[in-house]
Amino acid sequence: MSFLGLSGLVNFITCISVALFVIFKNAKNPLNVSFFNLNFSVALYSFGYFFWQLARSEGQAIFWFKFTVVGIILINITYLYFVFHFLELIDKKRRLLRVCAFINFIFIILNIQSYFYARFEPRYNLGFWPVPTILFTIYLMFWFWQCSYGFYWLLKGLKLYTGLKRQQIKYFTISAIFGFVGGATNWPMWYKIHFPPYLNITISLYIGIVAYAIFRYRLLEINLALTRIGVFVIVYTLVLGIPFWLGYTTKLWFPATMLAVLLATIGPFVYQLLRKHAENILFKDRQRYQLALIELSKTMGRIRDLDKLYKTIVLTVYDTIKVPFAGIYLKDEEYKSYQLKHYFPKKSQSNFQEFVPLDYPLVSLLNQQKRPLLSEETGTLDKIRLDHGLVIPCFIEDDLLGFLVLGPKPNNQMYTQDDLLVFETLSYSTSLAIENCKFWKEIEDRQRKARLEEMDTFAYSLAHEIDNPMTIVLNLSTLLKKHFLKYISDPNEQKEVEDTCGFLIEASKRVSGMVKAIRQFGEKTTGELIPLNLQEAIEGYCKLFLPELKANSVFFNKEIPVEPIYIKGVAAELQQVLIILSKNSIHAMKYSGTKKITLTVIKVNHDTVRIAFSDTGYGIKPEKTQTIFAPFVTTKASTEGTGMGLYNAKGFILRHKGKIWAESEGDHKGATFIIELPVIKDVKPENLPKTDEKRWKF
Repeated sequence: MSFLGLSGLVNFITCISVALFVIFKNAKNPLNVSFFNLNFSVALYSFGYFFWQLARSEGQAIFWFKFTVVGIILINITYLYFVFHFLELIDKKRRLLRVCAFINFIFIILNIQSYFYARFEPRYNLGFWPVPTILFTIYLMFWFWQCSYGFYWLLKGLKLYTGLKRQQIKYFTISAIFGFVGGATNWPMWYKIHFPPYLNITISLYIGIVAYAIFRYRLLEINLALTRIGVFVIVYTLVLGIPFWLGYTTKLWFPATMLAVLLATIGPFVYQLLRKHAENILFKDRQRYQLALIELSKTMGRIRDLDKLYKTIVLTVYDTIKVPFAGIYLKDEEYKSYQLKHYFPKKSQSNFQEFVPLDYPLVSLLNQQKRPLLSEETGTLDKIRLDHGLVIPCFIEDDLLGFLVLGPKPNNQMYTQDDLLVFETLSYSTSLAIENCKFWKEIEDRQRKARLEEMDTFAYSLAHEIDNPMTIVLNLSTLLKKHFLKYISDPNEQKEVEDTCGFLIEASKRVSGMVKAIRQFGEKTTGELIPLNLQEAIEGYCKLFLPELKANSVFFNKEIPVEPIYIKGVAAELQQVLIILSKNSIHAMKYSGTKKITLTVIKVNHDTVRIAFSDTGYGIKPEKTQTIFAPFVTTKASTEGTGMGLYNAKGFILRHKGKIWAESEGDHKGATFIIELPVIKDVKPENLPKTDEKRWKF
């Protein structure tokens, strides 16, 4: 057997194998059928090529060569049919394809009638080769046109498509180039050009590339095809092998033939039963997690808390599919980006970035495709490293609410079409669940706001009700003091009366001061920044929060200038900032031996005043002093803090045209928060807004 004959045999085996894989996958899919037809045509050509090269006479060579040329003619038309099925252009090109099919049919007739060649002759010790006629030359031009036209549309498809489809087109284009170039090396020998077509073997390389694309980019699902073919071979080996073995060993061919008929009758049923059982074993794990994801889709609608929803989705997907990492992003209108809400495990942080901008390439692609995207479709995405993973978008109509990011399946298995269908269902359910949680959160916020308004009204009323009796107590204590001192002459008794009444008067003043601070803190404001005495605002905070500090055994020291400092601001907001800092300090000093807070106010210059708030807590790592003011960033345990306190504090200070930052020497060295605010010049106390006590009357 010559090398050319061997190349025909190898090409035949590889082509017929791939053709069977394809047709066993899905015989009803037009794309599969067209791909089968193409490979069967190449197998037909290779089969004839093999026997043509084995021919020992001109008659044998002519017969098998006609067989080979029929395969060549069929290759081009089936190639065009597959290209246009693959590019989803079959309906637009159907008329052209019918014309090409008719022309190729005419050429098949001409080939069978021997109009393509005048005679055959041995050439260059490479077997019998034809002497072409003008009709073959005409066909050869048509052959080149069909090849070029198909490649033109494949190259156009590389520009039209992106992601997975583009990868599929790329691999098929490369493989087709190898196949056609290998086949075309036979033409010079027709025209007596000594160019042995040893590259004919590259047709098998075409099949190899296609097989790689089948496995790597899921042109077909090879596991399923192999399973079905394997079961088929086993069943029909037994169906045919047992009767043959029985007849061969016993020479009782009639009973063996009857047994073969019986086994052939029940063979299809056995095949279906074994095939189904084998597929259940092969895809048991996939069916398990697909059912789990479907169940998750059903239960998400009952979750009302967004944080719980994020964690449920991420952990369920992580546990069921066994991916190396999973995370979920949600749209944040304020920051014009998608924010990472939850991910697992914590060591996979390098696979994510905290914020993904709205104009990010991934986001644009998700908005365009509106379906789950594989890693080969998304390309390199900065810190979102998918590595054969998946991105699942969550849409409500055309609004991308967020997306789920998954790592690759175990052992780098590929996500199948069935997987993608399940994830599409999951994405719809996730979108509805997110909207449902937002709806309930909005209702809860409204209820909370209404409750706070009720509490504000109640607090104002309570403050008024407390203030009135305390005013009476203060006045009566003062009156009693004067009365007793008027009628008591004993110095010792007078001192006792002064001490007792003085204690009552001081206690009354303290309660009245606290009531005033409560009124000021809870006062509804318009948000307008007005001239404000900074010392008075700080004194109001002290009256409000000192009981809390004492309850936590915190020593409080303040150093404030006597000379009034005026700023433009809202007292309640500044007090809220100091309360946030105080609560953080109490937490930071929970296990400190010395619990001390120092509040210092100094004028940096004529334009700026600085408030330094220091504690003796566990401190802040230097690298975190820049990030602790970001939303959802906290140094506390996840169950103890929301990460919004310092973020809100910074918002208040920025609204006051000021700055706030943190300083710390590190762990267990305490921390200092510094606030700088602009000072108002030339402010006279008589020009400050007056408090209208009448507004507290209800």
